[in-house]
This record gives sequence, C-alpha cells and structure tokens, in this order.
Amino acid sequence: MLKGTSKKTAAELMEQIESVGGSIDAYAGNNSFGINLECMQSDTQMALDCLREVLQDPTFPEEEIERERQVQLAGIQAQRDQLLGRCLQLMRRGLFGDRYYGMISLGQEATVSSFTREALLQHSKRWMHPGNQVLAIYGDMDPEHIKPLLNHYWDRSQQHLEPVAPIELEPQTIVLPADNQETTDKKQSVVVVGFKGCRLDDPQRHALDLIQETCSDLGSRLFMKIRDELGLAYYVGAQHMPGIIPGYFAFYAGTSPDHVDQVKEEMGKQIQHLVDQGITETELKRSKAKLLGQKKIARQSLGHLATQSALDELYGLGYMHQFEEEAAIESVTLEEVQQAAASVFLQAQQCTATVGPSLK
Repeated sequence: MLKGTSKKTAAELMEQIESVGGSIDAYAGNNSFGINLECMQSDTQMALDCLREVLQDPTFPEEEIERERQVQLAGIQAQRDQLLGRCLQLMRRGLFGDRYYGMISLGQEATVSSFTREALLQHSKRWMHPGNQVLAIYGDMDPEHIKPLLNHYWDRSQQHLEPVAPIELEPQTIVLPADNQETTDKKQSVVVVGFKGCRLDDPQRHALDLIQETCSDLGSRLFMKIRDELGLAYYVGAQHMPGIIPGYFAFYAGTSPDHVDQVKEEMGKQIQHLVDQGITETELKRSKAKLLGQKKIARQSLGHLATQSALDELYGLGYMHQFEEEAAIESVTLEEVQQAAASVFLQAQQCTATVGPSLK
C-alpha cells in the first residue's frame, strides 16, 4: 500500500512524511490490515492528504511488488526456523484447517509467488473502501477543525460499499488429528496444547486473559513445576488469542526430544488442575496487576491509542473499549476464571502439536 500512488513514488511518499519527522507504516494481522501514520500537529493536513492517496489511489508498481514478494518469501522461510511459531501454527491448523486462524499470516509460498498486480488492485478495491474503514486520530488537535478536513478528503472517494458480512465459523472443533507432529533438523522440541477459544466480545475473554498471565511469567505454576521443579523444559507459557470468530488458547513448552512425552503428561495435569480448581487468590491478584499495568503502559503511546480505538470500533467493541475494559478485568472473580477454564479446556476438544527431531 505504501509503494506508490498515481501522484507519488514510494520514495517521494516517504520523503514527504519523514522530512517533517513523521512516520508511516502498514500492518496486517489475523483479523484486519491497516496503516499507522504519525506527525506533528502542524502537519496534519499534509498527513491526511498522504493517507487519502495511499488508501484511495495505490498503484502497486510491478517492481515494488516483486521486491516485496522476495521479502515475504524470505520471511516465510525464516518463520519455519522459529520452532515455537511453527508449532503454534501446526496447532492452529489442527483446530481450523486451512481456513480462518489456521492460515499462515505471511501466506503460502505458492500463493505469494502467484500474486499479480491486477489481483492486488482488485483486493484493494474490495477491502479498502470507506464502508470498510475506521479512522482514529489522537493528539493535540481541535476536533472541529479536523472534521471538515476529513469530509473534504473522503467525500470524493470511491463508491461507498457495504462492509463485508462477518465470517461465521462452521460448527467443527478439530479439523486435523488431535495429535499433530512435524520433524525438523533442530535439536530442540516444542510442544503446544491448544483449544478453541472465544470471540473478542465473549464475557469470558478477560478471565482467559488472566489465565494466560497466570501461566506465563517466571513465577507461574507452569514455570515452577515443569521447568524449575521437574527440569523438563527450557521455557513454558500460554497464549490467548480471541478473534472475530472463536480464536484459541494454547499452552506451550520448549524441551529436549527425550522429554516430550513427560512434558505432554505434566502439561495435561496442570491444565486439568485449572479446570478442577482454578487459580489462587494470589495468582489472580498478580495477574490482574500485570495485565492492567501492561495496558496502562501501552496507552502512553498516541499511536497505540489510535490503533486500538480503530480496531475496537472495527470489530464492533466500540472505540472506547480500551478505556472501559479495566473495570471488567478488575471485576473478574476466581469462580469466573475456573468456569472459563472448565468451558474451554475440554480434553475432547484438545489439539496437541509437536515439532522436533526424529519424532515417533
């Protein structure tokens, strides 16, 4: 998106923004893609002009496409060398197949290699229209001054199409076998135990976030038991990813190939303990303090505030969600944490993935 418009080359676009100390970058995630732009208040009009050009008039020059293609193909190859990420992807494919969150964010080599300029132009026209956009602006500004600028820049845009209907996940749990394995030439192994999770607007989301925090720091039960007490792993943790459709919750550990079976057994015990007994009051307090502290620190950045507000509005949570969720997190009880664990960590819906050498 940032590689040129009909009026500016990629170099000219970057020069215009960076010459005043600003920055612009594009991103893509599991649920959306977008652009972040930062500038001084006095350069707002120039920044909005650049943003409008990028959104409404990208040209996708052939030489830039090829350059980015090679970068992305190299990224796909590098991703295979990251054992934890590779194992998490294997687990996700087990839960979702080759759709939804089972897809690789960087794409498949065959797909990336086949992209054409025409396909990218069609994709941009389908998704980058005002009916499918949310624009958030934070900073030292007068909203009454900004509004006329926005109306001026966007009222002449391409046809306002309706947003694409939300995706509904088909009623299936595990797509591939419940125990998936891949062999690698690395000497280390990684084990991931995953479950289908919740949506972004699910009332259990914050309870699951707190379970993630409880199981991820150096004082967590997973770390103390599996790594310190039993010496079975190099690292352990948990990852919760809610989505616009039900996401996933995963427990992971890096270990030696000889300890894979023991790690799986012990992780199973710790997961069942969460289901049967939940977490302690001390764990809950520590996890709340850590999670809320992380969110408060993140909100010190205007870029984070704008990005999070835009995404929350886009996903139907409301642009003020990041300011309202603190009370929701504080109100989570021990009983709600155990209920969330019992409803999500079901053995019948468990998908295990292992990546390592000479797996049996």
